[in-house]
Amino acid sequence: MVYKLASVAVFAVGLLLLTPTESAACPICFGYDPGSNTGPAVNWAVFSLLGVTGGVLSGFVGFIFHLIKRSRMALGQASDPDQGERFDG
Repeated sequence: MVYKLASVAVFAVGLLLLTPTESAACPICFGYDPGSNTGPAVNWAVFSLLGVTGGVLSGFVGFIFHLIKRSRMALGQASDPDQGERFDG
């Protein structure tokens, strides 16, 4: 029990000593030059990456729905409930 408490205390003191006093973020995060074109460029880059990621994920979802539709057709089930088997007799 004492050994565990001592190890937690050593870890906490080490964490406090190794924590930097200043953040090491890039100048864009600090707002270094508000008049530059870097901020809008970074925003467009982030939105472009989100658009590409959303497009790829939408493609996967569409492909999964396509596979579901094809598997229903292969099993003889209609994809639309109104187009099911009809009795004409």
